[in-house]
Amino acid sequence: MRTIAILLVLFLAFVVLVVLFLVSGTYNIAAVEPQSAVVNQLFATLRDQSIAKHSQDIQPPSLTDPALVQSGFREYHSMCFSCHGAPGHKPSEIGRGLNPKPPQLDAEAVQVRGDAELYWIIKNGLRMTGMPAFGPIHEEKELWSIVAFLRRLPEMDAQAYDAMVEAAGLQGAGQMHAHVYGRGNEEEKTAQYQAAMTTHTVSHTLLGQNP
Repeated sequence: MRTIAILLVLFLAFVVLVVLFLVSGTYNIAAVEPQSAVVNQLFATLRDQSIAKHSQDIQPPSLTDPALVQSGFREYHSMCFSCHGAPGHKPSEIGRGLNPKPPQLDAEAVQVRGDAELYWIIKNGLRMTGMPAFGPIHEEKELWSIVAFLRRLPEMDAQAYDAMVEAAGLQGAGQMHAHVYGRGNEEEKTAQYQAAMTTHTVSHTLLGQNP
């Protein structure tokens, strides 16, 4: 009985300390402050286990259709480029200011995930990461098209990406930054445009089409 009482007192003391810590404002929630290794590991474990569990019953469709990849590219360029960047292009000021940092989507840590996991993340978002949920505003096929394009990212370089931008009639990386943030290097934009024009056939090759 005495042991139970001691444990109860210790538990209550712990709860009081936690409450005092929470209301004290001591913990710095500023995005410029890096998370501790312990917090990062805890969140990574929670994130990965949650994604695996909630995506386990999703059945991915075939993602090899060039038209699906092209559609996914347009979605990626308009919604994902700003935070994640693209081959040869850094993320925007918004992406570089996020904590945790948005991953490069051609990285092995991303590509090792299954198609169902990538779909679930895109559809539902991730809390406390800045990753929004696109499910409420997109059709299922549109979400799968993004997954299809993500699988092509490791094959691409800056010229290939810029060629796809030009072929689709979209704003280039430099132009997008200048439009959204009111800044940009004209020489850089001109070089990107010229590279896209001279490598137009690369995008068709990646999509399995003839130039």
